[in-house]
Amino acid sequence: MKKKVLALFDSDINYMEKLYHYIEDKGRMAVSVCAFTSEEVISEYLLNNQIDFLIISEDKNLKVEKGVKVLKISDDYGEGCIFRYNSAEVILEQIKTYFEIETISYANCVSKTKFIGIYSPVARSMKTTFAVVLGQMLAKNKRVLYLNFESFSGHAFDNLQKDRGNMTDLLFYFNNLKHDFVRKFNASINTVNGLDYIFPANSFLDIQYVTKEHWEEFLQEIIEMNVYDYVIMDLSEIIQGLFDTFLLKCFVVYTLTANDTVAQNKLFQYEELLKEYKYDEVISKTRKLTIPKLRDLPEQIDRLLYTELPDYIRNKTKGDFNW
Repeated sequence: MKKKVLALFDSDINYMEKLYHYIEDKGRMAVSVCAFTSEEVISEYLLNNQIDFLIISEDKNLKVEKGVKVLKISDDYGEGCIFRYNSAEVILEQIKTYFEIETISYANCVSKTKFIGIYSPVARSMKTTFAVVLGQMLAKNKRVLYLNFESFSGHAFDNLQKDRGNMTDLLFYFNNLKHDFVRKFNASINTVNGLDYIFPANSFLDIQYVTKEHWEEFLQEIIEMNVYDYVIMDLSEIIQGLFDTFLLKCFVVYTLTANDTVAQNKLFQYEELLKEYKYDEVISKTRKLTIPKLRDLPEQIDRLLYTELPDYIRNKTKGDFNW
């Protein structure tokens, strides 16, 4: 069945752009949305297209077919109209109520996004190097996002692009300016060899006290974007909800380790903790890897693809991906 059409018409370009993007990003309505700022353009559109709902500035007159439901945008409060200066959230709810538009439940939608967890209780196991190389390999054919949740990432990302934003900025928008979160998220994306990434938080203090419930909402927002095939999460025990919010969400977990006694003892302790708290599912989806010593690995992440490391990773992960 063809979706009904909701049209927005106001000559204020800035206002229309903000309202349109908010409805598209947050509306979750079972309608197609289109916006117009010119009477000539919307009139031309109506010659060959039908609209079902129209939101129009009160100073505009537009001839529409009988049966089209109309809601006016007004500079004053009034019954049966939108007050222009209300928040976008209030306006969206008014639109849904007035037009009786059904809200789509994402619980019933199938998202293509799969999460990959990278975690290790062993320090200096090259897990971040593994994560960014795996991400670049997958990005040759898929849409992939890399997120770093370590206390101190210390990785050689391109410093010239840090003004785009980082995880600290995204969390601020998610908490305080959620209506603008998607725009900020997209503006914060950097890319290396096809792999999208967002700079880690300024400080571990910015992520340490984020509750697991809040992380769950944050990850759900990424799922609902339905943009990425894979989201690679480079994890640490500093974050709340490491087991249930993050690792359980992943379809595979890679745990990097080493062959020395101390590393094996740490791994044993970590696995015993998972067993004690009944996270057997995390254990079952975990792949334990020990990266061999490789000479002359470059510091720049975009050059790691041209080493022996991709061959090792391809061999160890071929059961999880179609290499």
